[in-house]
Amino acid sequence: MNESGAKRTMGAAIAAVAALGLMTGCGSDSGDGTSDGAKQDDKPASTAPAAKPLSAPALERATLTKGEVKGIEVQKMTDKEVSEGGSSKSAKAECQPLAALMGTSYDPAPKASVHRAYATDLTKAKVGGAGLIRISSYGPGDAERTIKDLREAVTACRGGFPAEDGTGAKADVTKVTPLDAPKRGDEGVAFSLHDAGKENAVIKFTVVRTGPQVTVFFGVNIADPAKSEIPAALVDAQVTKVEKAARGAAS
Repeated sequence: MNESGAKRTMGAAIAAVAALGLMTGCGSDSGDGTSDGAKQDDKPASTAPAAKPLSAPALERATLTKGEVKGIEVQKMTDKEVSEGGSSKSAKAECQPLAALMGTSYDPAPKASVHRAYATDLTKAKVGGAGLIRISSYGPGDAERTIKDLREAVTACRGGFPAEDGTGAKADVTKVTPLDAPKRGDEGVAFSLHDAGKENAVIKFTVVRTGPQVTVFFGVNIADPAKSEIPAALVDAQVTKVEKAARGAAS
């Protein structure tokens, strides 16, 4: 496919993702896990000085670009596409960290963020999988809190929760399923949200912390929304770039 065709098809992928009410949330292709919040093995607390969060330009340089992962098209999102996410809410306070992934307002708030859309099995006629990547840098302790809050929400909200997306439309979730988190970065959490809409979509999320950076991936299957995956190669490549950038900032 030529570049203009790829851009048009990526636009269709972004539109399909937006139709599910998920614009800027964001693994592996792992199966269902059984642990609460699918957390990694606990690691001993570090006594090293806190790492410096990456700046917005540094985050841009740490983000995947076209051609870095075979078979996956990556495209930078426009400011308009990002801002359309709005502020998503849940009536259940304990589920708000999960609901927030369906919008662009987070607590704690990142210091800086970059966003990318991706698509797999991309041809002129179809899009297989699609999703978004958000990489954010945080102030002291906030990246750790983000993972902790998500992990606790996965445990507390397995039975689903009512939610509204950034436009105020219903975005209820019928079930939250913990998944096996990739053993990357400092810690991570993975889970799926089962959408209550007529598509019966399953949206998979993988979240990885690397120092004060948090990388959020989410994936849907455009052709068959019930069979969503996040490519392991995508997660590995993106987290590797963030780790490299973090090491460079510390040196």
